[in-house]
Amino acid sequence: MAYSELIYDKQDKVAIITLNRPERMNAITPTLAGELKDAMADAQGDPAIAAIVVTGAGKSFCPGMDMGVLQAAAERKKSDGAEQPAAPHAIDINHHSLFGFMLRMHKPIIGALNGNCVGMGLSMALHFDIRIAGEGTRMSAIFVRRGLSVEHGSSWLLPRLVGMSHAMDLALTGRIIGAQEALAMGLVSRVVPDDKLLSTAVEMAREIAANCSPTAMAEAKRMLWQHLTGDYQMATDDSTAIMFSMFRQGDFKEGVMAFVHKRPPRFKPVQ
Repeated sequence: MAYSELIYDKQDKVAIITLNRPERMNAITPTLAGELKDAMADAQGDPAIAAIVVTGAGKSFCPGMDMGVLQAAAERKKSDGAEQPAAPHAIDINHHSLFGFMLRMHKPIIGALNGNCVGMGLSMALHFDIRIAGEGTRMSAIFVRRGLSVEHGSSWLLPRLVGMSHAMDLALTGRIIGAQEALAMGLVSRVVPDDKLLSTAVEMAREIAANCSPTAMAEAKRMLWQHLTGDYQMATDDSTAIMFSMFRQGDFKEGVMAFVHKRPPRFKPVQ
């Protein structure tokens, strides 16, 4: 499929998705949201792809929803308070989640967050499995400064990623934080020079592709997300059952043999 608002590239078992509206700092439109989901589905279904990197073209990752879309939503109410019909192809801002599908994907998603990562751009990034920031990256849950509350699952994800105190700080102030503060909070796992950001993320994805079992990663990702809402005993029982199941699978034998013979592993794609 040809895309008009993102670039989709595949290199060495890595899918690289680049939000591509640099003239608008990669602000989200209905088209971009749809193309992102389509590209993610393609990467998920491609057995040659082991990991996914998402970044933004130009100087920004994503500043949130395109202001034109927000303005149209704000103007939908008439002076008497009645709502006007939504414009064709408009994003329903009351939709339960634009990005929740990423949590159900079995391949790791790495965000290379450049420049501004704000509002819905931050909501998107929270759904990635790993977030890397450039030194000049700025992040904000700016919603309250636009008369909105946290959206698209951010209220569930933020406190689980950074703790309730930091989540309240971000959600109630809408303030902008720099990359180092985001690192200290645990909002990102690494900060690198801006000119090394994409190469660092791609190198991490390639290392994953070369060394990690797709089946094992899929189970690890599933358990880490699902076990957030369960208790310790449930997590222990589930992980033990999966571990014994994986002892009987070919990837376990391949991982051991690769280590013993000091060669790269040849894992199979997820079936």
